[in-house]
Amino acid sequence: MARLSQEEMSQKLGISRSAYQNYERGQRDLTAQLLLKVYEEFDVDPLWMLEGDTEDGKNRRHEQIASANRKIGIAVEHRIIERGLTVTPEKKWDAIDFLFDEFLNTESLANEGEGPDTTRIDSVLRLVS
Repeated sequence: MARLSQEEMSQKLGISRSAYQNYERGQRDLTAQLLLKVYEEFDVDPLWMLEGDTEDGKNRRHEQIASANRKIGIAVEHRIIERGLTVTPEKKWDAIDFLFDEFLNTESLANEGEGPDTTRIDSVLRLVS
């Protein structure tokens, strides 16, 4: 993606060209130190380096988390409008953050549900307002 030669990549990573070639061919396992260096130099998710499941340098879990956060935010916003509530932006984000943390701790990210139900959103909105 960076359009660098093997020599240029190995220099950026502080390793020899032959070591880089061994990593590229899968003949050596990536070390945590090397994964961290790739992240620092190229902003590439270390899980993507290990899984390689998308083209943009972000792993599938990253996409699922972003999608879930968006769904929760939209569901909270809709519920505030439907109920005619006046909620400060800070309190709205407190509710979204709370529901999102709850989701991460209880739901499988593979589940592509619509987000939290309205009863749960109402309970959290009562807590933050």
